[in-house]
Amino acid sequence: MMSSQLTFYPHESGLVDKGINGERKDEGGNGEVKPAFEGEARQVMARSQAGWDVARMKKRMKLTERRLANGLGKAVAKRTILRPGETWVDVAERVARGNTSLIGKGRQQHRKEEYELLKKHITNATLLMSGRHLQHGDETQVKRNMEVFTNCSTASASFLLFYLLLNGSGVGRAYDDDMCVVDWDYMPIVRCVLDEKHPDFVWGEDESVKEARHKYGKVYWFEVPDTREGWAQATEKMEVMAYEKKYKDDVLVIDFSKVRHKGTKIHGMQDRPASGPKPLMKAIAKVATVKNARLPKWKQAMYVDHYLAECVLVGGARRAARIATKFWTDPDILDFIDIKRGGFLWSANNSVAVDEKFWQQKTKHARKVLTAIAHASYHHDTGEPGFVNQHRLVQNDDKFAGYFNGKYAESKKYQVGKITRKMLARLAKNASSKVYMQIPNPCGEITLNMLGAYCVIGDVVPFHAPDVDTAEEAFRVMTRALIRVNTMDSLYRKEVERTNRIGVSLTGIHEFGWNAFGYAFRDLIDEEKSRDFWMTLARFKRAVVDEAERYSRVLGATVPHTNTTIKPAGTTSKLFGLSEGAHLPAMREYIRWVQFREDDPLVASYQKQGYPTRQLKSYNGTTVVGFPTQPTICRLGMNGKLVTAGEATPEEQYRWLMLLEKYWIVGVDEDGNPLPDTGNQVSYTLKYKKDKVSFKKYKALLKKYQSRVKCCSLMPQQDSTAYEYQPEEPVTAGQFMKALNEITGELDEDIDLEALKCESGACPI
Repeated sequence: MMSSQLTFYPHESGLVDKGINGERKDEGGNGEVKPAFEGEARQVMARSQAGWDVARMKKRMKLTERRLANGLGKAVAKRTILRPGETWVDVAERVARGNTSLIGKGRQQHRKEEYELLKKHITNATLLMSGRHLQHGDETQVKRNMEVFTNCSTASASFLLFYLLLNGSGVGRAYDDDMCVVDWDYMPIVRCVLDEKHPDFVWGEDESVKEARHKYGKVYWFEVPDTREGWAQATEKMEVMAYEKKYKDDVLVIDFSKVRHKGTKIHGMQDRPASGPKPLMKAIAKVATVKNARLPKWKQAMYVDHYLAECVLVGGARRAARIATKFWTDPDILDFIDIKRGGFLWSANNSVAVDEKFWQQKTKHARKVLTAIAHASYHHDTGEPGFVNQHRLVQNDDKFAGYFNGKYAESKKYQVGKITRKMLARLAKNASSKVYMQIPNPCGEITLNMLGAYCVIGDVVPFHAPDVDTAEEAFRVMTRALIRVNTMDSLYRKEVERTNRIGVSLTGIHEFGWNAFGYAFRDLIDEEKSRDFWMTLARFKRAVVDEAERYSRVLGATVPHTNTTIKPAGTTSKLFGLSEGAHLPAMREYIRWVQFREDDPLVASYQKQGYPTRQLKSYNGTTVVGFPTQPTICRLGMNGKLVTAGEATPEEQYRWLMLLEKYWIVGVDEDGNPLPDTGNQVSYTLKYKKDKVSFKKYKALLKKYQSRVKCCSLMPQQDSTAYEYQPEEPVTAGQFMKALNEITGELDEDIDLEALKCESGACPI
């Protein structure tokens, strides 16, 4: 009889089906529980021979305590990840301990082994949990809610969207007519009040509790708890009262007196300062303006969600990432396509959801919609709206009918009211009647149920692996780590249990292709020439599929509906100077300009050490300091074969995307036959130059290629040379070396939020 302790070996399979408490579940359905592993042995998986010749590697890799990239990498880590006094090794230990705390107490040996594996691969940076995990991961993870560790989500109601944004998640929402069931014209008359003794109370600006109690007669009164959940409950109250259509002439007083004042340290956010109650009070006042504005329900919802997202942005901890979709046959689709013109509703990326019938372009309406999208995205210089090919997104409706009671958005930390459940039940029934129920998250790399879902994602960096077996081990370790996160308590607990969705991603792909195989971008899009590279990616895909199936059986969980993705990796890639996700490098050498107040003592220190500085005229009192920056890929000896995003043609980039979907998202077996699709999507922003791509050619590109991939954003490259301040200024190799040689000392570099935006095409969320 084998030991009841669970031990994992990197390339073995055949683990028995084991329940959460270490017991094997009886598959016969009679409820009998048998001891784990009795009479069973492990079977070794037949592994592909795909890999690379270590002797031919351009730069030999080894397992090491990998250092953060000088300059940019250290600055990003300091801004987003490192706690006081931490090193990267400390982060690896902290995050590994947090993730493995999710392993049950009866599995000490398994917990120890997984901790060592996870720590090893994070230390070596072959495995990079996403920024949420790197920031929050520690021994308290087992007691926290899953939302803090999820990158992406969806919501079908405004209060749910707001709650997820407050937890730092990027949120997608479908604004299809049948998914917007609240008429906000029926919301009550809302008044926000604050006790006059509250530190944030301002006489002449705020309405006091005492005044409200004296002024109003019979009213509905809600005291906001000092939690994220409390803020969401305040908006839930408004939304559900509007849904019921019974309180239009009644007064709802929302009392913020219990909410901590501005500047108070938030212990669950590494002592970052609280925003105080004012941002939400102001947001609710804006939401109230939607009432009687004579807007259709879908547009009401877009404004409400935008005002709530603005509130999160004002909070300062992070920006609010959103995507808004609407199906192409909805009557108001042309209004949706043009809704952001003039700078309105800027907090969401908009995309039109389409299907095969749309791309066949057989109807006058389909042709009109395509022309309208192409015109807006090209001539408005925003790349919006984009396209979501809903017919290509993996959809599994198994057990979806269990949501018809409306109890699919509840957790230990957040319980909805009875009337709210009725509203959610209606949304579930409406969603079930649709052909397509999946939409992507804001960055486009995950397929999610539009009713409410999320995904946990993380990057593997095969470039940092010394050999193919070590790289495969990292993919398997990541798969198990993400599945463990899905065992945490969450708002969408039922959906997580139904789908167990994960997203194992890649980053540093171009460095990996060159270092291990000697292939640059144009070699990689030659499928026959670079077949060994693509079959190695396929091997990693099969390893993820295998590990996801095995580990889910061990935990008695659903096999993940989807398992692979390529996320933007905008922050995590910067830690080690890597190309971001699937994206080509935006530029070679560049000067990274960071804004400082002109009287900041750091400015004088940087000047003394030889860093370039410049006072800005258009930003009064601001000095920018320049940090010469060179990505890792420029130091691998590519000898002119490096291709940047602006140098690749749209056709080449579409070819790249299709190959990534074939070998990594869908996957192939050892004979090259496609596997059942268990992949999410590739997050990719295709950059093009308008002086080389006319509107006629742009529209032709959309018609020819856009239907052949799951998701892809197209964005015109902006000429930023006319602006006084550029976060990143490309320079020649000579200019770069000149700036570098003038620096005589080494100071801690900094980074501002401009450099962490999605300008490179890689969203940092």
